Amino acid sequence: MDRDCGGEPGDQERYELDKAGVAGAGGRHDAAVQGREDDDEATEVARVRDKRQRVRISLTPRRVRIDPRKKRRLYIKRLERLMQECDQIISDPEGFEEIQVKAMSILIRAIKVCYVLVTDEQVETLEEELEKLKRRIAEKIRAGKPEA
Repeated sequence: MDRDCGGEPGDQERYELDKAGVAGAGGRHDAAVQGREDDDEATEVARVRDKRQRVRISLTPRRVRIDPRKKRRLYIKRLERLMQECDQIISDPEGFEEIQVKAMSILIRAIKVCYVLVTDEQVETLEEELEKLKRRIAEKIRAGKPEA
């Protein structure tokens, strides 16, 4: 094994390919054969190798005027409002137990979100869950009231 090549003895054969990627007789570079035919073969092999699909991506950077501190404060205010509503649901003595447990779950996740990088998606997800919870409360209240 040649130290310059590195790798396994089988790798050496790949190293001895000529420029066009064609091995000479016995897996070795055949330097004795030269001429116009070899150049044509090398060109054809090179064309075959260049038929790979290429993708070009162009990006146009644009300046966005977002104040991260202002955004975070907005998210935190939304989360605080959400936490207050969850607290009201949990503290309601006439509330439904299963809904109070779900409100506790939302409250815990809202608190966890406050300690990491807050994203709009996280806040919206929690708000959607709270809205679903409010609808369930309204349905349970309607179902519990006798019709007149």
